[in-house]
Amino acid sequence: MAVSSLGSLAPLAPLTPSARPDAAGPAGSGFAQLLQGVIAQNATASSGADAAVASLASGQSQDLHTVSMAVAQADLTFRLILEMRNRLTDAFQEVQRMQV
Repeated sequence: MAVSSLGSLAPLAPLTPSARPDAAGPAGSGFAQLLQGVIAQNATASSGADAAVASLASGQSQDLHTVSMAVAQADLTFRLILEMRNRLTDAFQEVQRMQV
């Protein structure tokens, strides 16, 4: 089997905010940075998966394992974003149901 250049895909990084809560800055900036990081990670994983599939389809790569791992990584990051959206929507609806 030929080894492709797709083997250099970056592994998933832990989802930790880069800003500490006690750092100077607007409130909520840690969560905003976390969301931006997850979305950027999804874009990177998605483009890597697209490149891996295109490489396999064109015959440049014979490594099916690398391609399937890239697609699984893109799927996992997308599911993470989808679940975060669902939880935020549920929390917002719960706040709306509160009586003042």
